[in-house]
Amino acid sequence: MKIIFFLVLFFYTPIFGQNNWLGEWIAVDQWQSEFSIKINKDGTATSNYADGETGNWKIVDGNLKILWDSGKTDYLFQGVMGYQRIRNNKTNSYTSGLKRLSN
Repeated sequence: MKIIFFLVLFFYTPIFGQNNWLGEWIAVDQWQSEFSIKINKDGTATSNYADGETGNWKIVDGNLKILWDSGKTDYLFQGVMGYQRIRNNKTNSYTSGLKRLSN
């Protein structure tokens, strides 16, 4: 019985975590300008921020980490204040809110 529990936990958690993040999200930058981030099933992500960004994502502890081709990263997670995003680049980082668009 324990083996079945661990197998379900091992395989179900990454799949559930992935499906939880798929779709289009609205984010804001440090100046509160809105833009969208689209998480695709094939492991890619796109954004219309500035001139547009493309990258790849992976699940990290049930949260989503996007590695943008520009070298910047976004870490999307569900915290006590709802869905949030941490943006990291070479010189700074900031946290902002995040909301899912209806599918």
